[in-house]
Parts: sequence; C-alpha cells; structure tokens
Amino acid sequence: MEAFFKSLYGIAYFAMSIVLVAVTVLLFVIGIRLFIKKRNRGFALSCILFACFIVFIIVVMLTTPFSATPPGSPEAMAALYRYG
Repeated sequence: MEAFFKSLYGIAYFAMSIVLVAVTVLLFVIGIRLFIKKRNRGFALSCILFACFIVFIIVVMLTTPFSATPPGSPEAMAALYRYG
C-alpha cells in the first residue's frame, strides 16, 4: 500500500510541475504580447517579472528533495538547529 501512495505522490508531483510550467509560460507570453502592443505596459512588466520569479520557485521546488518528516516535528526542528 505504501508503494501505491508513493507512486501516486510521484504522479501528482509531476502533473503539478507540468501545470505550473504551462501557466508560467502562458503568463510570460501574455506579458510579452502586451508589452509589444504597447498596451498596459505596467501590467505587462509585472506579468513578466512575476513569471521570472515563479520560474525561480519552480526550480527550487524541483531541486529540493522531499522529506518524510513533517515541518513541525522534533526531528525537523533539530535538523534546522543543526544546519541552520
């Protein structure tokens, strides 16, 4: 049963990553198109900057390994004090 839930977690993680990347690319393209058309330049620039920030967050999410310990557990707090 544990292997089943691990595989479900992997599928959900992959699907969530694909959706996040697709929405980010769409937001970036909308910002570029608005910026080129010289309409709503402030909104276009904020779309572009937000998309760049989200790319950073996606990269951090995909490169950070998942931990089985919950964030508030004593083991996680000890690890924070040890490495933080």
